[in-house]
Amino acid sequence: MNIAANHPFAAAPQPLFSATAHIALAVIVACVLALVLIGARSASHDAMKTASVTFKQAGPTSVKLAPVQIVGRREAGDRKKI
Repeated sequence: MNIAANHPFAAAPQPLFSATAHIALAVIVACVLALVLIGARSASHDAMKTASVTFKQAGPTSVKLAPVQIVGRREAGDRKKI
């Protein structure tokens, strides 16, 4: 049963919050997001500075690899031409 169809002068649905409240909420969300992004940018820059100082102090690094031992060899097989 549709009540609005039976009562043509029924009140139209109203929004829960006013337009001013919606705009204020959008501004608050934008400000919080901006603060989070500024904090992340600052943390990223600090991490890069720390890493660059650490690598500069360590100097060049050389690694000695273990010798490679050949265990076996494959037999030459017939190749198919494409």
